[in-house]
Formats: sequence, C-alpha cells, structure tokens
Amino acid sequence: MEKNTETEIKLLIAKKDVKVLLSSPLVAKKTKKGSHKTVKLASLYFDTRDLLLKQAGVAYRIRQNGKKYEATVKFDKSGAGGLTARKEYNVPVKNAKPDLTVFAGQDLRIDLDSILGAAQIEKLFSVRVKRELRLLQVTKETVVEMAIDQGFISAGGKKETINEVELELKEGSLADLLAYTAQVAAAVPVFTESRSKFARGLALLDKLEPEGTRPVPEIDWEQGYSAECKKQFYAYGTMIMEEQNVFADSSRMQTEADRIFLPYFERLQELLYWLQPMMEGCAGMEANLQGALRPLQQLRDTKALLRRWKTLFKLADGRLGSDKVTRLLENRIDSIGDEIQRQVLSGMYSGIVFSLWSVMEGAVWKSQEFLQAGQLLQVRVKTILEKIEDALEQKKEARVGQAAAAVAGNEAPQKKNTEIRLTEPGYAVALRLSKDLHYLIAANEQYKLSDLDKESRKRLEKLGETVRDMERVNSLGQAVPEELLKANTVLAARQSGFLLGDLAAEQQTSRKAVSKAFRKWIETLKK
Repeated sequence: MEKNTETEIKLLIAKKDVKVLLSSPLVAKKTKKGSHKTVKLASLYFDTRDLLLKQAGVAYRIRQNGKKYEATVKFDKSGAGGLTARKEYNVPVKNAKPDLTVFAGQDLRIDLDSILGAAQIEKLFSVRVKRELRLLQVTKETVVEMAIDQGFISAGGKKETINEVELELKEGSLADLLAYTAQVAAAVPVFTESRSKFARGLALLDKLEPEGTRPVPEIDWEQGYSAECKKQFYAYGTMIMEEQNVFADSSRMQTEADRIFLPYFERLQELLYWLQPMMEGCAGMEANLQGALRPLQQLRDTKALLRRWKTLFKLADGRLGSDKVTRLLENRIDSIGDEIQRQVLSGMYSGIVFSLWSVMEGAVWKSQEFLQAGQLLQVRVKTILEKIEDALEQKKEARVGQAAAAVAGNEAPQKKNTEIRLTEPGYAVALRLSKDLHYLIAANEQYKLSDLDKESRKRLEKLGETVRDMERVNSLGQAVPEELLKANTVLAARQSGFLLGDLAAEQQTSRKAVSKAFRKWIETLKK
C-alpha cells in the first residue's frame, strides 16, 4: 500500500446487530491476540466560514483520545460504494487549538497558507464516539483493522447518531478485504456509507451541496480492457448500493425494485459475458448475480403481463365478465416486491457486490497488458460468429440426415420447399443462441464491428428488433403465475385461456419474424 494512503470500507450496521457480528467466527476467531481495545474519541472539524479547505479537497480535524491530541488532514478520496482510498497525514499536537503549521514537514504537496490567505479557521462541528478496535487476520497475508463506532455528530444544534463498522486494510490485498466484507454482509445486514463523518457533519450544517446523479464512466475502447471493465464494475456496484440505502428505508418502493436495480445488475451480467474467456471466476460471479436477477426479472415481467392483461380486458369490452386476473397478478407483484425488499434488508445486495469486486480484484486477467477494450469486443464477436456458424452446420447436417433416413426407409421426404427447409436457419437456432445474439446485437449498437460489413450490421440491427420482441413475449409467458394456470372457476379459466391464447399467438408471430430476420442476416455473412 502507498504510504499515507488509507484504504477502508465504511458500513452502516444496526445497533442490535453489533453483538451478533462480534460474537460470530468472522470476528471472534480472527481477532489477533492483544489487539482488542475500546477508546473514547472526541473530534473537532475545522474550516473557514466559506469552506476554503473543503473547496481545495482538504478536511482538517483534531482528535482527542484521553489526554492525547492528534491533528489530521485528509485529501479528496477516490472510491466506490463505501470503499475509499485517500491521502491522510497525522501529527501529534498539544491541544485542540487549530494550527496548520504543524504539517510543515509532512510533504503535503499543497500550500495550505495560499489556500487560506487571510481567512480565519473556525470550528465547524464535533464528533464523539466510543470506538472498539481490533486487528483481524482475515487471511494468511491480509490484516484488517475493524473499528466499530457508536456515538453522534453535533452540528449547529442538530445531532445525528453514528453506528458504523470501518474495515481498514493494514497489510495484504484489496481482494481479501472485499471478500471479508462480503462475508460480513452475509452474517449481518450492512449497508454502505459513502459519506465521511466530515461530509455528514457538513450536511447537518446545510453546507453540503447535493451530488446529483453520478455519471457512469464511458468505456474507452482504446484503453486496456481490464482497467475499463473494473471502472464499470465499481460504478454499477456503487449505484446498486447507493440505491438500496434509499430503498431499504421506504415501505412503498417494493414494486419499483426492477426499475431501480435491474439495469445495473444486467449491466454487470453483460460485462461478465464479454469477460468469460479473459478472467477467471466469471461463471461463479454470474451465478452469484442470479440470486438478485431472478426476482427482479420476475417483477418486471409480471408487471408487463398485468399491463398486457388490462389492455386485453379493455378490448374485450365486458365480454369476459368481471375481472378475475388483475387482482391475482397484483398480488403476485406485491409478493415478489416483498421478497426483494427482504433480500435488500438482509444485506444480500451488499454481499453480492462486495463478492464481485473481490473476485475481480483477485482474478488473473489474461493478456491484460496487450488487449484493448475494443480488441476484446472484436475477439468475442468472432467467437460468437463461429458459434452461430457451427450451430447452422449442425442444423443442416441433422436435417440432411433426417431426409436420408426417410429415403432409406422408403418414406418419400416432403417435396415442397425441401431444399429451403434443409438450409434455412430457423427460430430454433436463434432461440438456442439467443444469449449470444442478444449480446452481439448490443455490441453492434455500441461499437463498429470489423467482422461485419455495413449491410450485415444493418441487418443485425433489424434482427435485434425481432429478438427483443421474442425475448419480451417469451418473458411474458414465463411470468404467468401457477395460480392462473390452475384457475378453478369457469370465469377465471376462461380469462386465463384468453390471455394465454393471445400470448401464444404473439409467440408464433415473433418466431416467424426472428426466423425471417435471422435468415436475411445470415445471407449477408455468406457474401
């Protein structure tokens, strides 16, 4: 680790769960002998009235521990989802009187005097906590300091309670720290806290401007793929954990969980797909994601099914009798939403994200020094095209074999369109390769694929429209709840049959559209 750089993860934990965590093997069996101690800390934070230090990315604090005082300056952090890395300089001082000259010999690489000018430093707020400290030997190579803080921030006549767990990497690997945090999240519900105590104090003083929506970093296709993918992993994981903090505090957002979380989880899934041959552990990471993805996708699809039913019922104009389906689907939506909220409240999302980050940090990345992000995409596209070609050859051979068997058995094969049926790629091939097609289509929208000419990319775009329709209608069919399939009244059975019949008709239409678009696209590959 770089000198004077603090790497830590800050987590929020309910007071009732502190004892559960401390008595668990994760702490009890990993605490280094003689490292456990409890201290009472009082910290004062300083800046000018116009927050000149903060504007320069500096936080200044003096902390009292018994009769000892220590002055600290911290510089703007980099981090994601509660994980931070920032420069920190500490100097022993005699009292709590602010004096920045004590940092003169610390090589801060920033001139504090020029920042302040004639402005005077004043106290902003105070923080008082009881801190339990212990060193944990989380792996053979990695030591983590666990600090459990319980106390409050006092600012401008307001108070905010503190119940936090801080995990600071003292020696060893970041991957081990992240893996240990995932284990903690599996043992007790924890949520990330990306704000420092300094930021929380400023928020109480109404001196902290809202950050707004954090932009997702665009992939730089000319840069190394591992660095670009890591940025994406951290960005989307952070968004998941920030959203869950709001979601967990609300009792009215359960049925919006798919809208809130699903785009981020699906983006992580897409990244893992492209990385499969280049990074170890992708299969396990994707399996880990499924615990969150399945109920979110079920919620999205059931809501879409309800909208579909309401449209059909309205078109029936009273001919179907009183509505028996809407309430059933609404109950199903509520049930899935409650399941998702239980997952979030249990800390499951935190555990998934920290586990993904841990595997990502500890994985062996193949050819990372040489392969640009754009090159990785092209390599994977070539693999997909080869897979499609192999599937088409297998389909053709199977059909030729069936025709030969029919002739050998003195059964005349069907004459009409025989040659077309033997060579035409159909819906079955597209369905079997739907995942690969899905991501190939996504890549075509993001990047100019050198393996495809202009006409082929245009046809692929058209195929994308039909594949998305196919995926949508298939998802609606899979979302039909079992209770609807087992309707035990004539009216309910009639309505469920009407809905299922409509879905079956659209599935047939979508299959034909995919087969046609797929055939036209394949023709461009043969030129």
